[in-house]
Amino acid sequence: MDGNWFINELIDSGISESAITGFIAIMIFVLVFACAAALVFYLLRAVGVWKMAKTAEISSPWVAFIPVVNSFTLGKIAEKYRKRDGTKSAKFGVALLALNIITLVIGILLTVFTVNSVIEILKNAEYAVEADIDMTIDMFSSLIPVIILYVLIMAAAFAYMIVYYVALWRVFSSFDYKNATLFTVLSVFFSFLGPIFLFILRNRQPVFDPREHFNFFNQSL
Repeated sequence: MDGNWFINELIDSGISESAITGFIAIMIFVLVFACAAALVFYLLRAVGVWKMAKTAEISSPWVAFIPVVNSFTLGKIAEKYRKRDGTKSAKFGVALLALNIITLVIGILLTVFTVNSVIEILKNAEYAVEADIDMTIDMFSSLIPVIILYVLIMAAAFAYMIVYYVALWRVFSSFDYKNATLFTVLSVFFSFLGPIFLFILRNRQPVFDPREHFNFFNQSL
């Protein structure tokens, strides 16, 4: 089959070739722009976390540049933060890394099962047309693992998001106590701002014990 059959079908339907070419050009531009923007924000986050990790004396700060496992470095910085009673933070590094890996594995399985499900359903649909019968519920049974995996990946992603933003708040608090809550809220609603804030704060000296801020305020009174 000719690789341009879809385009030929569009032309035959009355759509001009120039319109099709323009649409394809726009889609390519959007794809390239999205990939470039994703790379820029990834690098901003990586550089910011790397520099913060070095300042916080976290071992192997270069891990911040490695996809998936880079969440471990952010979590280790968050672990440096002390609560107001002086106790240490939770094991954010391990939690973020584990949830990130779980989400990735489920995502891969979801993709595989989705493709297999679509192929199987199309085969069942073709059989139903040839046999002149209605499709039964059993012919859609391949969707069951897809639905289960979708629920699991949503749960894992939600858990990761909660742990991530708690850790992010602790990192922001360590490097900019005054604006930590504002930065976190903005990062929740506009996720692209998180990497930007991390990059901006990368050169600041952290204060991991918030009691130092209160002591400063008390001395100023």
